[in-house]
Amino acid sequence: MRNVMFSLAIMVAVVTAGAADSRKNPEIGKVRQLVVLIHKSSSGLEYEMRSYKLQKGDANYWLAEIKLKECGNCQIIPILDDNVELGAITQISEMAINAGFKDIRPFVYWRQTGNMAQIQFGPPIKYTEDEQKIEKRTAKAQ
Repeated sequence: MRNVMFSLAIMVAVVTAGAADSRKNPEIGKVRQLVVLIHKSSSGLEYEMRSYKLQKGDANYWLAEIKLKECGNCQIIPILDDNVELGAITQISEMAINAGFKDIRPFVYWRQTGNMAQIQFGPPIKYTEDEQKIEKRTAKAQ
């Protein structure tokens, strides 16, 4: 199961890095990524970075060290296991922001289906059943 998650994480890293047009800006193709797997353990949340399983305090320290010594402009790719509450996104995001990272792209991984989805945050949209408003939003988004 871990091998599947790692291979998915690598695919996400390759696709995300290759998605931008590097001909316009050569620095875009050089974006480095740090994948952080987050899953439940008997002692709480466990953060897995570079094959090391860490608790929150150690993971916080590691993020700061990686920022200082290796990767000043990395993307942080947290991948939450489906058994972890979504509130863990705020925890890992807070840790990454405190370490100085700015580009954080969280994903959720569902074990049973093998699917992943990126979680994107944006302005809240008010709920409506009015079809005209829905059509306007759809047209505006395209």
